[in-house]
Amino acid sequence: MLLYYPQYCIAAAAATIVLLIMYFMKRNYSTKRNLIFLIMMVNNLFASSINIATFYTISFPDNYPLWIGYLVNILYLFSYNSMAVLFLLYVDSVTRISRLRNTIRIIASAITGYNLLLLSTSPWTHFAIYFDENLIYKHGPLMLTLYITAFLAVVIANILFWLVRKKFNFYQVFSITGFVIFVFAGILFQLNHPKYVINNFVCSMVLFFLYTAFENQAYYLYRDTPCYNLRAFIKTIHQMKKKQKHYVVNSIKIANFENIVHQIGRAGSELLSERIAERISQAFGRSAYCIDADSFAIIEDNIKNDVYHSEKIVRCLEESFPLEIDDVLYEITALPAIFRIPVTEETIEGHEMAEILHGLRERDSQKITLVSDLSQRLEPIRREKEVLRIIDKALQERNFYVYYQPILDVSSGKFISSEALVRLIDPEHGFISPEEFIPIAERHGRINEIGKFVFQEVCRFMRDTNIAAFGIHYIEVNLSPAQCQHTELVDSLVQIMNDYGITPNQLNLEITETAEMESHGMDKINGIMQQLHNRGVTFSLDDFGSGFAALNYLIGLPVDIVKIDKGILWQAMKDSTSMTVLSYTIKMIKDVGRKIVVEGVETEEMAAILKESGCDYLQGYLYSKPLPGEEYLKFVSEAS
Repeated sequence: MLLYYPQYCIAAAAATIVLLIMYFMKRNYSTKRNLIFLIMMVNNLFASSINIATFYTISFPDNYPLWIGYLVNILYLFSYNSMAVLFLLYVDSVTRISRLRNTIRIIASAITGYNLLLLSTSPWTHFAIYFDENLIYKHGPLMLTLYITAFLAVVIANILFWLVRKKFNFYQVFSITGFVIFVFAGILFQLNHPKYVINNFVCSMVLFFLYTAFENQAYYLYRDTPCYNLRAFIKTIHQMKKKQKHYVVNSIKIANFENIVHQIGRAGSELLSERIAERISQAFGRSAYCIDADSFAIIEDNIKNDVYHSEKIVRCLEESFPLEIDDVLYEITALPAIFRIPVTEETIEGHEMAEILHGLRERDSQKITLVSDLSQRLEPIRREKEVLRIIDKALQERNFYVYYQPILDVSSGKFISSEALVRLIDPEHGFISPEEFIPIAERHGRINEIGKFVFQEVCRFMRDTNIAAFGIHYIEVNLSPAQCQHTELVDSLVQIMNDYGITPNQLNLEITETAEMESHGMDKINGIMQQLHNRGVTFSLDDFGSGFAALNYLIGLPVDIVKIDKGILWQAMKDSTSMTVLSYTIKMIKDVGRKIVVEGVETEEMAAILKESGCDYLQGYLYSKPLPGEEYLKFVSEAS
């Protein structure tokens, strides 16, 4: 008669087999995480199966050689306890805390080594398990340590996960913490019902939770298609770099995509993208990726002299795509422009290659273009990455500095204001031009932090130097449209002014007239400006006339001062037509009741023309370059 009931182990094996079938039926993108998950499933299937054998060797010891009894029990206990170690490694691959990776590997290796040593020597030491003289299966004095080490691995895994839990959703958090809950519940059940061995069944249930929470391959797939997405593409390029493999990226741009959007609308074009993704996935399998709605890629994992894949792409997309949209059937032809990018020596990051693909411009459809200037294309991408690193370092170590460029008041002939200009001086790389780092900061979400630093520094400077005593009425501080996306901006600026005892009329905020203003929402920007304007802060419209919707901003925004872009002045000094444009621009601004600052004044001739035209303020190298705080105060003291 069996001493244990094998039903739960049979159910565990069956459930794990079902999970394995589900796993292999879906397209799996190969990662370290899903490899560990696959090993966990195989290990649980093995443990469940071998445990069924242990029931018979324990219940009928006379029917089997003693070494068989020891072997199956040792294999079961080692494989079952290995689930905890594999779980720890799985959580490590999910959390990806690099500073703890070596520590986790050492812990996993130590637990595995201890379990292996303890179990493999038990037939002689009887420390973990043994069969007595009557062939009765018994636990040794160190058997409890197997459970302790397994529990330790699970606890460490949960601590690891909770360090970064905010990155994950509720179901994912529950799936990880549930491992402890389910295993503990299983142990309690086992203690009260010793004949029902349910531990492997519990592991099977936990694997189902992990599968649905973390192994959902939609994470790496484009929409509902079997085609890999941009995330998978970036990861694949990263793997190629680690393996130092040569490969070719065939980039596919749909040259007539904008025309297709106009023809069938945005929803229809997205449906077309899915159909293209499905077709190239069918043709190229795991080598196919959808980068964007109108951009796809095929990766060849070795270098070839011919263009077989590129020609195959052309043939793949020759046939039109039938699309039914709002009960209307369209036959859409996608015209591919193909770029062939061989990678032989460069160690390219995934994000870098994605940037290169994004920067490719559609040319003639059906044409195959060889991209041979990879190093040149990488240079600005890597430069931007390096500058972003310098920006982050500067924010942390306060390597940003504020310089002040004096502004002349034409009517009094005195310097009554200045523009605060941020400067980045890195100890290693030296001076970084604001024309370079500010756009990078805006693209990568650092501009709000930089803007806050400058505003605080200006307020501190005004308080510590009693700037009014030098005849300075106000200081102009640049405000990026991106900063206006933060709802707390008004309260933050007001709080900083209060902290330093600065009144609103001592500050003038410059907002730049760029296309970015439209993208960030004019209504929201206008609302922020109105709130600050109502509190006494004045505004300047910077770079007026540099090529965007200047009149809309002049009329629609609460600006007090208009700063004419230096490019207009410089061009006006070259030809009479541009001078006429400048004159009429100045007159128009004056007629609508705004004051005028002209930037870029470099000669006495420029200054004379602008004064005669009725400009209120002049700014430029004729008077002074931007100066550090102490030098600026010295300048205005000597000029007064």
